[in-house]
Amino acid sequence: MAHAPADASLAGDAGRQHGAFTRAQARQAGLSAHQIDRRLATGSWVRELPRVYRHALTPPTVLLRISAAVLWAGAGCALSHTTAGALWRLDGVRLDTPELVVPSARAPSRAGLTVHRAGDLGDDEICERHGLPLTSPVRTIVDLAAVLPDDELAAAVASARASGLVRASEIRARLDGRGTRGRAGTVRLRRLLSHGGTGIREKS
Repeated sequence: MAHAPADASLAGDAGRQHGAFTRAQARQAGLSAHQIDRRLATGSWVRELPRVYRHALTPPTVLLRISAAVLWAGAGCALSHTTAGALWRLDGVRLDTPELVVPSARAPSRAGLTVHRAGDLGDDEICERHGLPLTSPVRTIVDLAAVLPDDELAAAVASARASGLVRASEIRARLDGRGTRGRAGTVRLRRLLSHGGTGIREKS
């Protein structure tokens, strides 16, 4: 087929992105707009989000779903809050609606996704896991303080410490750092740390 090389190129993109790919990637691979639209119309491809697709034979896994969200949100975004917590395998965190942070200059919105604007997100607060950008463990804990109840937050922080992802001193330093004044949940997180309610103990 004339477009076999394009399909092979696109398969490489999809393979690196848990099965998801963008319209722009399909065009860059060599497919025309007509070819793309026909594949969508015939059901060969499935639209996951605007301008983000998967092949109909590719299972819609959790990782595909959140990878599609990253592709939709664009450059500079990172998975955050409960999604980042679940990817870091923190206790007390359930992966439900994909959550992302985006640069403060942008404010994309889409049903089924939770998007946060992150004017204070630094380069040192973005990591990579499973080939996906997500907030660092410390930043994830600070964000989770705004959305989790006490017991679940305590479990998340304790498991992050037990697995070596964070130390209590690192969380305190982040709370004392930039962009945390007035942030939802920070007072509660400080209280949990100071009262030892998380089960965290610093090594001597």
